[in-house]
Amino acid sequence: MKFERVDPVAAADEASFVLREAWPPPTLHYTAGYLRWQFGYPGPSPKAVLARKGGEPAGFIGVAPRRFRFRGATSEGYVLSFVSVRPKFQGQGLASRMYAELLADLRETGLPIAVFVEARSAPAQRVLFKAVAAVGLELKQLTACRNHGFLPRASAAPPRAVAAPASVEDVLAVMEACSGERVLWAAPDAAHLEHALRDPRPRRLLLVEEAGEAVGAAVAFLSEIATARGIDRVATLGALFLPEPTADRLAAVMRGASEAFGGKATAPTVSAPNLAIVPQDQLRPAGVRATAATFDAFVIQAKGGPWLDAETTNLEVV
Repeated sequence: MKFERVDPVAAADEASFVLREAWPPPTLHYTAGYLRWQFGYPGPSPKAVLARKGGEPAGFIGVAPRRFRFRGATSEGYVLSFVSVRPKFQGQGLASRMYAELLADLRETGLPIAVFVEARSAPAQRVLFKAVAAVGLELKQLTACRNHGFLPRASAAPPRAVAAPASVEDVLAVMEACSGERVLWAAPDAAHLEHALRDPRPRRLLLVEEAGEAVGAAVAFLSEIATARGIDRVATLGALFLPEPTADRLAAVMRGASEAFGGKATAPTVSAPNLAIVPQDQLRPAGVRATAATFDAFVIQAKGGPWLDAETTNLEVV
Protein backbone atom coordinates (compact mmCIF):
# COMPACT_ATOMS: atom_id res chain seq x y z
CA MET A 1 0.00 0.00 0.00
CA LYS A 2 1.34 3.44 -0.95
CA PHE A 3 0.39 6.62 0.96
CA GLU A 4 0.85 9.77 -1.09
CA ARG A 5 0.46 13.39 -0.05
CA VAL A 6 -1.57 14.98 -2.84
CA ASP A 7 -3.13 18.27 -3.85
CA PRO A 8 -6.81 17.49 -3.12
CA VAL A 9 -8.05 19.83 -5.85
CA ALA A 10 -6.00 17.96 -8.45
CA ALA A 11 -7.00 14.61 -6.92
CA ALA A 12 -10.74 15.42 -6.70
CA ASP A 13 -11.82 12.80 -9.24
CA GLU A 14 -10.04 9.98 -7.39
CA ALA A 15 -11.25 11.29 -4.02
CA SER A 16 -14.84 11.40 -5.31
CA PHE A 17 -14.56 7.80 -6.48
CA VAL A 18 -13.30 6.66 -3.06
CA LEU A 19 -15.91 8.60 -1.08
CA ARG A 20 -18.87 7.50 -3.20
CA GLU A 21 -17.88 3.86 -2.86
CA ALA A 22 -16.92 4.06 0.83
CA TRP A 23 -20.22 5.48 2.13
CA PRO A 24 -23.42 3.57 1.27
CA PRO A 25 -26.61 5.59 0.72
CA PRO A 26 -28.08 7.66 2.14
CA THR A 27 -25.00 9.89 2.24
CA LEU A 28 -23.73 13.18 0.86
CA HIS A 29 -23.31 13.23 -2.91
CA TYR A 30 -19.53 13.58 -3.12
CA THR A 31 -19.01 14.84 -6.65
CA ALA A 32 -15.58 15.93 -7.87
CA GLY A 33 -16.93 19.45 -8.37
CA TYR A 34 -18.15 19.63 -4.78
CA LEU A 35 -14.75 18.46 -3.48
CA ARG A 36 -12.83 20.95 -5.63
CA TRP A 37 -15.03 23.71 -4.23
CA GLN A 38 -14.52 22.57 -0.62
CA PHE A 39 -10.75 22.45 -1.00
CA GLY A 40 -10.66 25.70 -2.99
CA TYR A 41 -11.40 28.10 -0.12
CA PRO A 42 -8.95 31.02 0.22
CA GLY A 43 -6.23 30.53 2.82
CA PRO A 44 -3.49 28.02 3.54
CA SER A 45 -2.91 25.27 1.00
CA PRO A 46 -5.34 22.35 1.32
CA LYS A 47 -3.73 19.03 2.11
CA ALA A 48 -4.71 15.41 1.58
CA VAL A 49 -3.43 11.86 1.63
CA LEU A 50 -4.46 9.29 -0.95
CA ALA A 51 -3.84 5.59 -0.32
CA ARG A 52 -3.22 3.45 -3.39
CA LYS A 53 -2.61 -0.22 -3.99
CA GLY A 54 -1.16 -1.15 -7.35
CA GLY A 55 -2.12 2.28 -8.64
CA GLU A 56 -5.76 1.79 -7.57
CA PRO A 57 -7.17 4.40 -5.14
CA ALA A 58 -8.08 2.77 -1.80
CA GLY A 59 -8.56 5.56 0.75
CA PHE A 60 -8.64 9.34 1.11
CA ILE A 61 -8.43 11.99 3.83
CA GLY A 62 -8.14 15.76 3.50
CA VAL A 63 -8.29 19.18 5.13
CA ALA A 64 -9.78 22.37 3.68
CA PRO A 65 -8.79 25.90 4.74
CA ARG A 66 -11.06 27.92 7.00
CA ARG A 67 -10.90 31.01 9.24
CA PHE A 68 -11.78 30.93 12.95
CA ARG A 69 -12.24 33.44 15.76
CA PHE A 70 -11.89 32.78 19.46
CA ARG A 71 -12.09 35.49 22.11
CA GLY A 72 -11.59 38.17 19.48
CA ALA A 73 -8.48 36.63 17.92
CA THR A 74 -8.84 35.47 14.31
CA SER A 75 -6.66 32.71 12.91
CA GLU A 76 -6.39 30.60 9.81
CA GLY A 77 -6.67 26.86 10.12
CA TYR A 78 -8.27 23.79 8.66
CA VAL A 79 -11.34 21.60 8.87
CA LEU A 80 -10.55 17.89 8.55
CA SER A 81 -13.04 15.65 6.77
CA PHE A 82 -13.65 13.18 3.96
CA VAL A 83 -12.04 10.24 5.79
CA SER A 84 -12.91 7.24 3.65
CA VAL A 85 -11.72 3.74 2.76
CA ARG A 86 -13.25 1.69 -0.03
CA PRO A 87 -15.00 -1.46 1.27
CA LYS A 88 -12.58 -4.00 -0.19
CA PHE A 89 -9.67 -2.27 1.57
CA GLN A 90 -11.33 -1.83 4.97
CA GLY A 91 -9.99 -3.64 8.04
CA GLN A 92 -6.35 -3.10 7.04
CA GLY A 93 -5.61 -0.05 9.20
CA LEU A 94 -5.67 2.40 6.29
CA ALA A 95 -7.54 5.12 8.19
CA SER A 96 -4.94 5.10 10.99
CA ARG A 97 -2.08 5.38 8.55
CA MET A 98 -3.73 8.15 6.54
CA TYR A 99 -4.46 10.12 9.73
CA ALA A 100 -0.85 9.72 10.84
CA GLU A 101 0.53 10.85 7.48
CA LEU A 102 -1.79 13.86 7.24
CA LEU A 103 -1.41 15.01 10.85
CA ALA A 104 2.38 14.77 10.67
CA ASP A 105 2.23 17.12 7.67
CA LEU A 106 -0.21 19.46 9.42
CA ARG A 107 1.89 19.60 12.58
CA GLU A 108 4.60 21.36 10.58
CA THR A 109 2.19 24.17 9.66
CA GLY A 110 1.39 24.97 13.31
CA LEU A 111 -2.21 25.72 12.29
CA PRO A 112 -5.19 24.48 14.35
CA ILE A 113 -7.70 21.99 12.95
CA ALA A 114 -11.40 21.36 13.55
CA VAL A 115 -12.91 17.93 12.93
CA PHE A 116 -16.36 16.33 13.27
CA VAL A 117 -16.75 12.60 13.94
CA GLU A 118 -20.00 10.66 14.21
CA ALA A 119 -20.82 10.31 17.91
CA ARG A 120 -21.84 6.65 17.57
CA SER A 121 -18.64 5.68 15.74
CA ALA A 122 -16.36 4.65 18.62
CA PRO A 123 -13.81 2.93 16.33
CA ALA A 124 -13.44 6.07 14.21
CA GLN A 125 -12.93 8.18 17.32
CA ARG A 126 -10.29 5.80 18.69
CA VAL A 127 -8.38 6.00 15.40
CA LEU A 128 -8.45 9.81 15.62
CA PHE A 129 -7.36 9.90 19.27
CA LYS A 130 -4.41 7.57 18.68
CA ALA A 131 -3.23 9.43 15.61
CA VAL A 132 -3.33 12.81 17.38
CA ALA A 133 -1.37 11.46 20.34
CA ALA A 134 1.17 9.72 18.08
CA VAL A 135 2.19 12.95 16.35
CA GLY A 136 2.39 14.97 19.58
CA LEU A 137 -0.64 17.20 19.08
CA GLU A 138 -3.46 17.94 21.52
CA LEU A 139 -7.15 17.19 21.09
CA LYS A 140 -9.99 19.07 22.79
CA GLN A 141 -13.59 17.86 22.60
CA LEU A 142 -16.34 20.43 22.18
CA THR A 143 -20.09 20.15 22.76
CA ALA A 144 -21.74 17.53 20.56
CA CYS A 145 -23.62 18.80 17.49
CA ARG A 146 -26.97 17.06 17.17
CA ASN A 147 -28.87 17.33 13.93
CA HIS A 148 -32.33 18.89 14.12
CA GLY A 149 -35.17 19.03 11.64
CA PHE A 150 -37.71 21.78 11.01
CA LEU A 151 -41.03 21.54 9.18
CA PRO A 152 -42.56 24.94 8.39
CA ARG A 153 -46.15 25.39 9.48
CA ALA A 154 -48.63 28.18 8.86
CA SER A 155 -49.30 30.47 11.82
CA ALA A 156 -52.07 32.98 12.42
CA ALA A 157 -49.76 35.31 14.31
CA PRO A 158 -47.15 37.35 12.39
CA PRO A 159 -43.60 36.27 13.25
CA ARG A 160 -41.60 38.51 15.59
CA ALA A 161 -38.42 37.93 13.56
CA VAL A 162 -37.98 37.36 9.84
CA ALA A 163 -35.11 36.21 7.63
CA ALA A 164 -34.46 37.56 4.16
CA PRO A 165 -31.67 37.32 1.59
CA ALA A 166 -28.50 38.98 2.81
CA SER A 167 -25.42 40.55 1.28
CA VAL A 168 -21.87 39.60 2.23
CA GLU A 169 -21.62 42.93 4.08
CA ASP A 170 -24.79 42.15 6.08
CA VAL A 171 -23.35 38.84 7.31
CA LEU A 172 -19.95 40.33 8.17
CA ALA A 173 -21.63 43.03 10.28
CA VAL A 174 -23.61 40.47 12.29
CA MET A 175 -20.51 38.30 12.76
CA GLU A 176 -18.73 41.21 14.44
CA ALA A 177 -21.39 41.17 17.17
CA CYS A 178 -20.86 37.47 17.96
CA SER A 179 -18.77 37.42 21.13
CA GLY A 180 -19.51 34.27 23.16
CA GLU A 181 -16.37 33.70 25.22
CA ARG A 182 -16.47 29.91 24.95
CA VAL A 183 -17.52 29.69 21.29
CA LEU A 184 -15.08 28.86 18.51
CA TRP A 185 -16.66 30.98 15.81
CA ALA A 186 -16.48 30.51 12.08
CA ALA A 187 -14.86 33.71 10.83
CA PRO A 188 -15.17 33.89 7.05
CA ASP A 189 -14.08 37.15 5.49
CA ALA A 190 -15.59 38.60 2.32
CA ALA A 191 -13.48 36.36 0.08
CA HIS A 192 -14.59 33.26 2.01
CA LEU A 193 -18.27 34.20 1.80
CA GLU A 194 -17.98 34.93 -1.91
CA HIS A 195 -16.31 31.56 -2.43
CA ALA A 196 -19.07 29.91 -0.37
CA LEU A 197 -21.63 31.29 -2.82
CA ARG A 198 -19.80 29.49 -5.64
CA ASP A 199 -20.84 26.15 -4.11
CA PRO A 200 -21.98 23.93 -7.00
CA ARG A 201 -25.10 23.33 -4.93
CA PRO A 202 -27.34 26.40 -4.38
CA ARG A 203 -26.21 28.38 -1.31
CA ARG A 204 -27.75 31.49 0.21
CA LEU A 205 -26.91 34.10 2.85
CA LEU A 206 -29.71 35.09 5.24
CA LEU A 207 -30.17 38.13 7.47
CA VAL A 208 -32.48 37.96 10.51
CA GLU A 209 -34.29 41.15 11.49
CA GLU A 210 -36.46 41.91 14.50
CA ALA A 211 -38.22 45.26 14.95
CA GLY A 212 -36.19 46.58 12.01
CA GLU A 213 -32.84 45.65 13.58
CA ALA A 214 -30.36 43.07 12.29
CA VAL A 215 -30.10 40.40 15.02
CA GLY A 216 -28.63 37.40 13.24
CA ALA A 217 -27.39 35.83 10.04
CA ALA A 218 -26.92 32.38 8.60
CA VAL A 219 -25.70 30.42 5.61
CA ALA A 220 -28.10 27.91 4.04
CA PHE A 221 -27.54 25.51 1.19
CA LEU A 222 -29.36 22.83 -0.77
CA SER A 223 -27.65 19.64 0.32
CA GLU A 224 -27.48 16.76 -2.16
CA ILE A 225 -28.08 13.34 -0.60
CA ALA A 226 -27.37 10.21 -2.60
CA THR A 227 -30.07 7.61 -1.93
CA ALA A 228 -31.01 4.27 -3.44
CA ARG A 229 -33.65 6.13 -5.50
CA GLY A 230 -31.38 8.92 -6.75
CA ILE A 231 -30.44 12.38 -5.43
CA ASP A 232 -32.56 14.09 -2.77
CA ARG A 233 -32.12 17.83 -2.26
CA VAL A 234 -32.61 19.05 1.31
CA ALA A 235 -32.52 22.64 2.54
CA THR A 236 -29.76 22.67 5.15
CA LEU A 237 -28.52 25.21 7.66
CA GLY A 238 -24.76 25.78 7.60
CA ALA A 239 -23.07 28.33 9.86
CA LEU A 240 -25.42 30.18 12.23
CA PHE A 241 -24.56 33.63 13.62
CA LEU A 242 -26.89 34.67 16.46
CA PRO A 243 -25.20 37.06 18.92
CA GLU A 244 -28.19 36.70 21.27
CA PRO A 245 -30.13 33.53 20.35
CA THR A 246 -33.89 33.36 20.96
CA ALA A 247 -36.51 30.87 19.79
CA ASP A 248 -38.09 33.53 17.53
CA ARG A 249 -34.78 34.30 15.83
CA LEU A 250 -33.95 30.64 15.31
CA ALA A 251 -37.44 30.02 13.89
CA ALA A 252 -36.90 32.93 11.49
CA VAL A 253 -33.66 31.36 10.25
CA MET A 254 -35.33 28.00 9.70
CA ARG A 255 -38.28 29.57 7.85
CA GLY A 256 -35.85 31.55 5.73
CA ALA A 257 -33.88 28.42 4.86
CA SER A 258 -37.12 26.60 3.91
CA GLU A 259 -38.03 29.40 1.49
CA ALA A 260 -34.59 30.10 0.06
CA PHE A 261 -34.49 27.63 -2.83
CA GLY A 262 -37.67 28.28 -4.75
CA GLY A 263 -39.20 24.82 -4.61
CA LYS A 264 -36.00 23.00 -5.66
CA ALA A 265 -35.91 20.92 -2.45
CA THR A 266 -37.36 17.42 -2.71
CA ALA A 267 -38.74 17.57 0.85
CA PRO A 268 -40.29 20.42 2.88
CA THR A 269 -38.09 19.87 5.94
CA VAL A 270 -34.93 21.80 6.83
CA SER A 271 -31.92 20.01 8.28
CA ALA A 272 -29.79 21.78 10.89
CA PRO A 273 -26.66 19.74 11.74
CA ASN A 274 -25.22 22.27 14.20
CA LEU A 275 -27.38 24.33 16.57
CA ALA A 276 -24.90 24.05 19.44
CA ILE A 277 -24.79 27.82 20.09
CA VAL A 278 -28.55 27.88 20.77
CA PRO A 279 -29.65 27.12 24.36
CA GLN A 280 -31.49 23.79 24.58
CA ASP A 281 -34.65 25.36 26.02
CA GLN A 282 -35.09 27.47 22.86
CA LEU A 283 -35.09 24.59 20.38
CA ARG A 284 -38.59 23.15 20.76
CA PRO A 285 -40.28 26.58 20.97
CA ALA A 286 -38.55 27.38 17.66
CA GLY A 287 -40.20 24.32 16.09
CA VAL A 288 -37.05 22.23 15.62
CA ARG A 289 -36.86 18.60 16.67
CA ALA A 290 -33.80 16.45 17.30
CA THR A 291 -32.98 13.57 14.96
CA ALA A 292 -30.76 10.55 15.63
CA ALA A 293 -27.68 11.97 13.87
CA THR A 294 -25.05 13.45 16.20
CA PHE A 295 -21.49 14.59 15.54
CA ASP A 296 -18.80 15.14 18.14
CA ALA A 297 -16.71 18.22 17.42
CA PHE A 298 -13.01 18.35 18.25
CA VAL A 299 -10.16 20.79 17.81
CA ILE A 300 -6.61 19.60 17.19
CA GLN A 301 -3.73 21.93 17.96
CA ALA A 302 -0.21 22.14 19.30
CA LYS A 303 0.04 21.52 23.05
CA GLY A 304 -0.99 24.69 24.87
CA GLY A 305 -2.74 25.95 21.72
CA PRO A 306 -5.15 28.89 21.61
CA TRP A 307 -8.46 27.04 21.77
CA LEU A 308 -8.07 25.06 25.02
CA ASP A 309 -11.00 26.89 26.67
CA ALA A 310 -13.41 26.56 23.73
CA GLU A 311 -16.57 24.64 24.59
CA THR A 312 -18.67 24.80 21.44
CA THR A 313 -18.63 25.99 17.84
CA ASN A 314 -20.94 27.31 15.14
CA LEU A 315 -18.88 25.80 12.32
CA GLU A 316 -20.70 24.11 9.48
CA VAL A 317 -20.45 20.34 9.84
CA VAL A 318 -18.36 19.10 6.92
